[in-house]
Amino acid sequence: MVVGGTAVAYHGYFRWSVDSKGLASDKFDLDFWYNPTYGNYFNLLNALENLGQDVEIFKKEASPDPKNSFFRFELENFTIDFLPNLKGLNSFRKSFANRDCVTLQDVEISFLSLDDLIADKSAQSRPKDLEDIKELKKRNSK
Repeated sequence: MVVGGTAVAYHGYFRWSVDSKGLASDKFDLDFWYNPTYGNYFNLLNALENLGQDVEIFKKEASPDPKNSFFRFELENFTIDFLPNLKGLNSFRKSFANRDCVTLQDVEISFLSLDDLIADKSAQSRPKDLEDIKELKKRNSK
């Protein structure tokens, strides 16, 4: 499920990705939240391997821990993060049931719902998250 800055843009507020110092990044950042079951963990590894990523070290782990397995892949024009959990949300299943879906070229893409996105951003409470919340509430007020 798409989360982070891309989900913020989906819900109406585009901003550039920022680095750890809060400065605009020259690369886009795409964050996915995955349900950290063992099956999904290995499905994710297989998909990444099929896309040319070296995941052998993870496949050979003696005691894989999907609930704490964060993956980041730096590509030429963007960074992809696969997150097993989000700070402000406890249940992937509940958030998945509340997700927003978009179909692009016959592919369904799931986005974190606005309410769950705001809950996650509130728990993070970084300056960019607080700005995101303010802008999302302004753009989505009813």
